[in-house]
Amino acid sequence: MEHNRDNKRSKQTRRKRKKHGRAFKVIMTIVLIFVITTAMLVCMAAAYIKNVIIPQADLQLDTFDASMSLTSTMYCRNPSTNNYEAMQTLYGDENRVWVTLDEIPQDLIDAAVAIEDKRFYQHNGVDWRRTINGVLLMFTGRDIQGGSTLTQQLIKNLTTEDDVTVKRKITEIFRALELEQNYTKDQILTWYLNYIYLGQGCNGVYTASYKYFGKHVSQLSLAECASLIGITNNPSKYDPLGRLEIVDEETGEVTTSRDFNKQRQETILYAMLDQGYITQEEYDEAVAEELNFDQGRDLQNNTTYTWYEDAVINDVINDLMETYNWSEEIATQLVFSGGLEIYTCMNPDVQAAVDEVYNDQANLNFTSASGQQLQSAITVVDNETGEVVAMAGGMGKKTTSRGWNRATDTKRPPGSSIKPLSVYSPALELGIITPSSTYEDSPYQVIDGKNWPVNATGQYQGTVSIAKAVRESINTVAVKVLADVTPQTSYEFMRDRFHIKLVEKRTINDREYSDIDLAPLALGGLTDGVSTYDMAAAYSVFPRQGVYKEPRTYSIVIDRNKQILLDNTQEVDESALSQKTCYYMTEMLKQVVSNGTGKNANFAGQEIAGKTGTTTSRKDLWFVGYTPYYTAAVWTGYDQQERLATGLKNPSTGLWQKVMSKIHQGLPYKDFDKPEGQMKTIQYCAVSGMLPGPACGGHVVTGSFFEDDVPTKICTVHKIQVVTPEEPEEGENTGGEGGGQTENPGGETPAEPPAEPPAEGGGE
Repeated sequence: MEHNRDNKRSKQTRRKRKKHGRAFKVIMTIVLIFVITTAMLVCMAAAYIKNVIIPQADLQLDTFDASMSLTSTMYCRNPSTNNYEAMQTLYGDENRVWVTLDEIPQDLIDAAVAIEDKRFYQHNGVDWRRTINGVLLMFTGRDIQGGSTLTQQLIKNLTTEDDVTVKRKITEIFRALELEQNYTKDQILTWYLNYIYLGQGCNGVYTASYKYFGKHVSQLSLAECASLIGITNNPSKYDPLGRLEIVDEETGEVTTSRDFNKQRQETILYAMLDQGYITQEEYDEAVAEELNFDQGRDLQNNTTYTWYEDAVINDVINDLMETYNWSEEIATQLVFSGGLEIYTCMNPDVQAAVDEVYNDQANLNFTSASGQQLQSAITVVDNETGEVVAMAGGMGKKTTSRGWNRATDTKRPPGSSIKPLSVYSPALELGIITPSSTYEDSPYQVIDGKNWPVNATGQYQGTVSIAKAVRESINTVAVKVLADVTPQTSYEFMRDRFHIKLVEKRTINDREYSDIDLAPLALGGLTDGVSTYDMAAAYSVFPRQGVYKEPRTYSIVIDRNKQILLDNTQEVDESALSQKTCYYMTEMLKQVVSNGTGKNANFAGQEIAGKTGTTTSRKDLWFVGYTPYYTAAVWTGYDQQERLATGLKNPSTGLWQKVMSKIHQGLPYKDFDKPEGQMKTIQYCAVSGMLPGPACGGHVVTGSFFEDDVPTKICTVHKIQVVTPEEPEEGENTGGEGGGQTENPGGETPAEPPAEPPAEGGGE
């Protein structure tokens, strides 16, 4: 029995050992998985930091110019000498003046360190104690308070990276460590105090000192230093000149921005006392000192730059931000005060012609019923280089700098001026049409009992050629050709070939909008619209035989060390269209100017091609045209859209003619470039697109075609029918001999157009 009992115990022991062994294996397996996973994550993190974070960590203050007090200059090429000459000197309009550290009171420096980063002189760019505390606060769901050092705050001021992400924080940490290895604490403090925003449009302590206290920063008292530094934590709250008022619901007590500034000032003074920067006596005197904020004055520059100079400044700032990941603030400061040499693409002769027309308000002196002044904008592109050589962003005298530039900023529906880009170019490129192809000028569909689209004349003509449809801006044909191309293909042409940004899909007030449809692409009713800058660049593809060149206002930017900062000369030309398509398009658009809707743009001495555009209800009027030398796009309308009176006709064509005729004075006559390949000039019937028959009569036109596109069949639309005259009744006066008549089954002869085009259908 004892033996059985021992066996039983032995079995139980073995089972326990076996159970414990399995548990140990499970635990060790979990531990091993954890260790391996941790090791993998550490390796992945190390690789990510090495390959992604560290390459972005380098931030050289020297790149921004250590003094930021050098004058930048714009240059343009003199057409007569081909040499670059200074056209404008830039002055800082950012309300910032750079001061060195020895001009800044020690109290101001101490105040910044005491309240923003009390271990500034001990850490190496990152205060690990505050960083870890910030992480713990984040994991406990509490607000993160003051985790960034002065060095990290400077980095955020210099770059565009202020999003709350792990990657941004890690990158910022490595940048801070790198920055403190390369620069002294004094250098970092100098940059920080010159770049902090202090409300009222003041960047840096120099301009803020004059704004709030009316004195040089070196003259500030301890109390004023604490008050000034207090603003940067939250300018909207602590700005002593602000209008913020908070009412206590229980007591009715009102706390103003000045009150909040005083509270913040005393908090800073106490921090300075607590950290040993000031004595108790100094603290008491500073708290008791009455601050006078009534002496403030601005130091902003009042130079008015031209429309073109505005565009250059904005383009350089945007490119600096994109290329170097800098903040708008640092890029702007560098442009105005970094000693840059900016070589523009402006042609002073062309710009002078634009200015002569657009500076004279009499050339467009109309006011709407609501009191709005009629406005216009123009952009001129050099066909050979693709450079924007002139522009005007408004009519009349320019009074502000870097304001709203209608040439680049105003985007409006282009009406029928979009047709060559969105309809006819894709159709020609895809082999769907030639100029002699014919379509029926009739409604595409009936919507709610109404024909759509309608033409500007309010009439339909039956069968017409593509050349006629382009010349007369026939809406129905444009819609039908686009349907054959498909809106999706047209959208891709506009986006990829002409680089015009359209709306693929957008929801506004629960309504969905898209430009991928017949009406927007065939009639120009785009969701956002286009600018004259966009249109001039796109149309210049035609005289350039299909090559797209990205428009640019400057060629190169050189920094104070004579190093290239931005280079716009390395752009790769893109093949957008075939020479064949461009030739056909130009031939048809020449007819628009010589005998179509754009006749008012014509002037002697040059070949001209172009297209008009009128939007629904005549709210926007366009003309985009080109010669072998230049392409120009003109928009006319009101800043707040209103209908333009019919009696104005289309002022854009007249403005285009005035500007371009001046630009081309003295330039020799030049033909548009002809494509390579065998061409044949023939006569054909404009109604059928076939070779003319004996009954085509006044429908015969002349055109040049590539051999593969030459019509081969005789017109089958027009026929001569012999009519047998009836015997006159006795005494009837026939008025002449009977004979044959020409019948035109191609459509009714259009009636006289109405006095005013209908509102629907996009107009010309």
